[in-house]
Amino acid sequence: MRLAGLNATVALPILLGIGWPGSAGQSGDVVLVAAEDSRNVVVVDGAERKVVGTFSLGVSPHNFALRADGKLLLATAPAAGELVVLDLPGPRVQGRLNLGKKPHSAVFLSDGTAYVTYEGVPMIRRVDPTTLSVKAEVSLPEPPHNVAVSPESQIALVTSQGSSRIWLVNLQGDQVAGKIQTAGSPHDVAFEPKGQVAWITNWESSLVFRLDLGSLRTIAVPTSGKSPHHLAVTPDGKEVWVTNHRSGDVTVIDTVGREETARIPAGKGPHHIAFSRDGRRAYVANNGSGDVTFIDVATRRVVGQIPAGDGLHGVAVW
Repeated sequence: MRLAGLNATVALPILLGIGWPGSAGQSGDVVLVAAEDSRNVVVVDGAERKVVGTFSLGVSPHNFALRADGKLLLATAPAAGELVVLDLPGPRVQGRLNLGKKPHSAVFLSDGTAYVTYEGVPMIRRVDPTTLSVKAEVSLPEPPHNVAVSPESQIALVTSQGSSRIWLVNLQGDQVAGKIQTAGSPHDVAFEPKGQVAWITNWESSLVFRLDLGSLRTIAVPTSGKSPHHLAVTPDGKEVWVTNHRSGDVTVIDTVGREETARIPAGKGPHHIAFSRDGRRAYVANNGSGDVTFIDVATRRVVGQIPAGDGLHGVAVW
């Protein structure tokens, strides 16, 4: 394995008007959106609902992972084979880890390391973003897609796009601990805050799966959206919001009732979705229409939609 740019530290250009958390005049969310085709990161003021700046990583960012303390952001860049580590308070590029083989998604663990999945390669890697090193490799029977880690950092769930299986990975030993059979093509996964239940989208149908980690049993929840894509659980754990790629909207599921309670319009080809820090707003990155949709969580109303770049994908709220 070749590591590139281990000591590279490059200052990011801060455009006039960007307000970072803790800076004067910044009271709302800073929403970071990966504009893969535009080859930059778009900075959005969540309260004002406007783009306040962009910066380039020199590569095309795809997915984000934000560390719990808000100080580090990971950006996968499949085309370049890189994992870019950003020091957000700087802000600056702290370093680049050349992983090769199209790194796709990343998630932080409680110890500050992170799991990274690959497109088309049957493994995930555990990396240390601070030392820019690979700590472990976990071999999988099939290529992974997205990954999520339980809140207590005991297990990871890994989807395998193109198959109907979910893989369980034990974080203590970095080993596959089992598999769960679903139906269709599981795409993305997210845990409820207590960590006992996870939700999984199914790309090839209108089903969303609820997984009980105690019994390892899944329940299929029918929805009216087309091609459930990405998802996020509200901070209070009461709802799951799912982007529907082909129908261009968002499905809301009651986690207790296990049923769809609303569908909300978004843009064309919605990808990732994230909630504001106070849980009152949802931000949706629309890949096909190149805009960001702002939704009021309580009223289910779209309160804004702004152009933000080409090939929008990952979203992180800082």
